[in-house]
Amino acid sequence: MPHHVPIEAVRALAVWAALSAAAVPAAWRPLARRTGRPPPSALALLVWTALLLAMTLPATAAAGAGGRLAACAAHPAAEAAWMVRTFGDRGLEDVMNVALWMPCGLLAAVATRRPAVSAAVLSAAFTGVELLQTLDPGRECDPGDMVYNSAGVALGALAGAALLRLPGLRERATDRSVR
Repeated sequence: MPHHVPIEAVRALAVWAALSAAAVPAAWRPLARRTGRPPPSALALLVWTALLLAMTLPATAAAGAGGRLAACAAHPAAEAAWMVRTFGDRGLEDVMNVALWMPCGLLAAVATRRPAVSAAVLSAAFTGVELLQTLDPGRECDPGDMVYNSAGVALGALAGAALLRLPGLRERATDRSVR
C-alpha cells in the first residue's frame, strides 16, 4: 500500500463497502415499500448513512472507555457552547462536521417526508456514535462535534422541507401508492 494512503481511510472504505453491500439492499426495499416513497431517495439515504457510519464508528475498543466517556460528558453544554463560539478555529474540520451531515438530513427529509422527526432521530443517532468513539483511545468524543453534526442534519432537513414544498414534489408526497 502506498505510504500516502492512511490505513484509517482504507478501513473506512472497507467498512462502508461492507455496510452498503449487506445492510442497504436489506433495508432499502422495505423502507421504500412501507413508506410508498420513490426508492432512489431511500437508497441514497442508506448509502450516505453507511458512509458516515464507516467514517465515524470506532475501529477498536480498549480499556479506559468509561474514563473517556466521563471526560466527554463532564461538561457537555459548556464545551458545546464554546465550540459554537469558536466555529472555524479548527479549520476545515469544523466545516466538514457540518457539511458531511447535511446530505443525510436532506435525504432523510425527502425519503420520509418528515423533516423534523428525521432530523431528531438522525441527530440522536449520530450523537450516540460520537459517544461510542470513547471506546477507541485513538478517537475523540467531542460535544462540539455533536453540535456541528446535528446542525448539519438540521440544515439538510430544512433544505429537504423546502424541496418538499415545491409543486412537483408536493403531488408526489400526497401520492401514497405502493410501487
